[in-house]
Amino acid sequence: MNKTYFEVVVEGHHELIRGFALGFLAARGIEGEAAFAREHHVKGSGKLHQLMRILSVTEDQTRIIIGEEIGRALKEAYEKRQSELAVKVVSIRQVVGARFHFRFKTFSKEFGEKLKATFADLPPGVQIGGYKPEEVIHPEGKGVEAYAPLHAYEIKASGEVSGPAKEVIDFYDRIEHNELIELEEIRLEFS
Repeated sequence: MNKTYFEVVVEGHHELIRGFALGFLAARGIEGEAAFAREHHVKGSGKLHQLMRILSVTEDQTRIIIGEEIGRALKEAYEKRQSELAVKVVSIRQVVGARFHFRFKTFSKEFGEKLKATFADLPPGVQIGGYKPEEVIHPEGKGVEAYAPLHAYEIKASGEVSGPAKEVIDFYDRIEHNELIELEEIRLEFS
């Protein structure tokens, strides 16, 4: 059974909210339990969030994706200290899943095999929809320069990764620095 996660939205200075949450978790010996939406490419909800991102306006809300039990305790801790910290818990809602779209393309057989292996090694509960890698081999292209119109090998694919929120976020973090993979933002699904 998958762990239940919540999104806790806290209004106030991001660094203060983040530091308080990390200290709260560290004091309990908990590591890697919280994901801060802005640090993990989690898409914000609402048109105002979109407009603020386009205009590069700093948000005054921090969205934390965190396990249910510790999330409720963290919410209570913020509420007890809200006047001292100048923070306010805006909302808490259950996250039932997450998803993101991706695509990749390469002309290297070696990198193609690595990409296929990456998307075959998914965390438990995570799945890929619409994923059908297309490989094309042109023997007559062997030996042609890298920028030529014909390549000996080509692979391309796209799809949508979905599953439990924390596992999807962790998988995204694992692949986001691969320059061959284009990723869209993570979208959370709520109950």
